Amino acid sequence: MQPRSPTPAPAVLDPNEAPEGFIAVLKSEVATERLGNICRACDWRNACDGFEHRCMPYTVISSRDGRELKRKDGCSVVFKRRTSPYEAPNR
Repeated sequence: MQPRSPTPAPAVLDPNEAPEGFIAVLKSEVATERLGNICRACDWRNACDGFEHRCMPYTVISSRDGRELKRKDGCSVVFKRRTSPYEAPNR
């Protein structure tokens, strides 16, 4: 009998990594074949500059100041506008 692979732990999103008024949602929860570019699902898209509030799980080096930019939670996310001020900061 072969050993079973461990089930991956569910992602824990860091609410401090979302812009104010937004929540982070895993890209896997919003991706569809019809959507195409995943950025279309992000409500933060118009304000996105690629430097602040990273959505990618990997590290890049800033062309502005050479510092590392990465998500601390290591998750790949889009940002959705909160529907109410009482909504939990993150899922």
